[in-house]
Amino acid sequence: MLDNYDRKLLALLQEDARQTHDALAEAVNLSPTAVTRRLKRLRADGHIRREVALVDPALFGRSLRLVVNVMLQRAQTPLVDAFKASMLAAPEVMECYNVTGRPDFVLMVLVRDMADYERFARAHLMNNPHVREFESLVVINTCKYTTAVPQDADTD
Repeated sequence: MLDNYDRKLLALLQEDARQTHDALAEAVNLSPTAVTRRLKRLRADGHIRREVALVDPALFGRSLRLVVNVMLQRAQTPLVDAFKASMLAAPEVMECYNVTGRPDFVLMVLVRDMADYERFARAHLMNNPHVREFESLVVINTCKYTTAVPQDADTD
């Protein structure tokens, strides 16, 4: 079970995971040793899944982002699992969600340009006999993007 110290530490790490244990300790009013112990437990318990650097995709020439809604021929388990596997293997797919509603999947795709997207779409969507249809939505600009999980106001 997470207590308020754990929640505060997780909130701080979501903003900047490079903070020192001393800085975190000062921010949450604990000793650096207690912070180290708590972070070790949070990692071991899987509350902290990974610690990564978020980089600008344009640095790698990938500045075109698309939201792609995918409808399969049938929502049968083997077809769904096969589609999931193909999306896991596609480096252009940044996020893949199996959803309720009209589309079976919603993808966040990151590519260099429309020609690059066409190659992706041909390889993974157009030539997939289990894909009934797909809709591509080009992201004009990103109004909000965060990886931080919101916390309830009563946990502060």
